[in-house]
Amino acid sequence: MAEEDGGQEKTLDPSEKKLAKGKADGDVLKSQEMFVFGTTFMGLIVLSFIGMISKNALASWASLFRFDHPESLSAERFFSAELGLNFILGTVAIFGIPSVVTVLFIQICVGGSINFSAKAMSFKPDKLNPIKGLKKIISIKGLVELVKGFFKILLLIGMSATIVWAALPKILHLSSSSLDDGIAVFYQTLLALVGSLVVILGIIGAADFLYQRHEWLKKMRMSHKDQKDEQKDSDGSPEVKSRIRRLQMEASQKASQRAHAVSEVHEASVIITNPTHFAVALKYAPDIRATPYVIASGKGPMALRIIDEGEKANITRVQSPVLARALYFTSDIGSDVSEDLFSAVASVLAYVLQLERGADLSFEDPEIPKDLQYDEFGSKL
Repeated sequence: MAEEDGGQEKTLDPSEKKLAKGKADGDVLKSQEMFVFGTTFMGLIVLSFIGMISKNALASWASLFRFDHPESLSAERFFSAELGLNFILGTVAIFGIPSVVTVLFIQICVGGSINFSAKAMSFKPDKLNPIKGLKKIISIKGLVELVKGFFKILLLIGMSATIVWAALPKILHLSSSSLDDGIAVFYQTLLALVGSLVVILGIIGAADFLYQRHEWLKKMRMSHKDQKDEQKDSDGSPEVKSRIRRLQMEASQKASQRAHAVSEVHEASVIITNPTHFAVALKYAPDIRATPYVIASGKGPMALRIIDEGEKANITRVQSPVLARALYFTSDIGSDVSEDLFSAVASVLAYVLQLERGADLSFEDPEIPKDLQYDEFGSKL
């Protein structure tokens, strides 16, 4: 039966986010038996290699224990034996590095990566709680580990006894054999013993890996509530999501409104620009509306479209960067110009009117109130 959390069964597979969180906390798939198998297998390789390349070194070392000719115990033989011993120890040290690599490789195969979690290695007072430790021992998992350890010991002892029993006749005849023959029998027996242990540990490791993987995935399962809470953490609360959707909708409506307003540019009285980054089309028709109002505004590509439509309709364009930005950031499409900008807009309209009457005038930028002066990002200067 699936584990329960707050009354809900955990039946859903873990999400990538939960697996990542578990990895950060040091909760990854581990199999101790696979590590034991890997190190033992590497030991078998080292043992085999030493047996192949150090036969002469072992022979030199063994000659020290021959006392049939005492005069043969010369300094050279001691030196040769020392070299042989150093060679064997050096070989073991060199093969210690591949052993470490093997352990790391097994962790990658089992857990997916090498994981060093500071949180997992940090000191936790709960680990010193004897009651919790006792609960772990008498838990189902503890019982499984106990049974597994018992059968593993039985298998290893049984296999070891079988190998030694098979080699017993040779061992019993060692008293009448030379030291070289004794070392050879010892090496062959040890090699067979370690090899058989590797086979047993490989089977145990594979079984333990499957069991540990099943238990780990079971522990990482999620309930429907866990999934909803995780989704809420990822996407935000419903209130935040609703506000985001509302803002997106408003932005979309404004963009649509601005795009539609471009078609009304031909009715504008003047277009005020910055010179191409911002464009605001104003209309002043006293018989319809008492104050000037915005019929189109935009920045970037939209500003270029407004300017282009104005040129097609022969609408006068006036470059006044500060006024264009002030109108863009303080007025919506269809709204009246801000009262604080009446004077500046009036001077622009008067300039346009004089141009239409044939006057040859140069335009002077009107003064804009300090609190209505903006940069291109909408921040006050």
